[in-house]
Amino acid sequence: MKVSVSILKEYNRLINAVRKVNESKADFLHVDVMDGVFVDDVKFPLEVAKDVISYSKKKIDMHLMVNDLDTVIKYASLKPDYLTFHVEIIKDNKILHKIKNLGIKVGLAINPETKINKLLPYIDDIDLVLFMSVNPGKGGQEFKGEVLDKIKEFKKTTNKDLIINIDGGINDKTIDAVKEAGCTLVVSGSYVTNSDNYDSKISSLR
Repeated sequence: MKVSVSILKEYNRLINAVRKVNESKADFLHVDVMDGVFVDDVKFPLEVAKDVISYSKKKIDMHLMVNDLDTVIKYASLKPDYLTFHVEIIKDNKILHKIKNLGIKVGLAINPETKINKLLPYIDDIDLVLFMSVNPGKGGQEFKGEVLDKIKEFKKTTNKDLIINIDGGINDKTIDAVKEAGCTLVVSGSYVTNSDNYDSKISSLR
């Protein structure tokens, strides 16, 4: 299991949080971009995200909770390793091709209440699916176990070897069910960053 550490809950002390992730055994640094429209909060405006990327020694796993495809293209200019945005805003696969032509791996995120049929037209053009196991926009929420059934259903519908990522409420109590559902990457925020020992928490998710 690969682990991506979200620093959303550490937003008021970002440099310290990035340094701790740099020093940890995390596979990715997860950057949660919010535009104040798709979700209520505003986090990681372009210049802040750019600074975080420049300071990070880890691969960047960027999740855009934004309502506008032009914003997606702006963040693609930062060249994160993975750029994931929401299937709820996509209109066709042109933007997926644009991102991939920049040498960036592209993912689509799906909210807990959205049906997996929304993903199916884009399967051949993406590298990753991010299943939200909480409502997007705030850290520290309770895990929605029903999302695991959605993941299992999705895996039955496609033979493509996609990264199956999950974000929200990931900790030592939920990880076994997440593994059993077939996830290959997890995003964990406060479970890791509330600890004085990032590596101990990361290891418990492997």
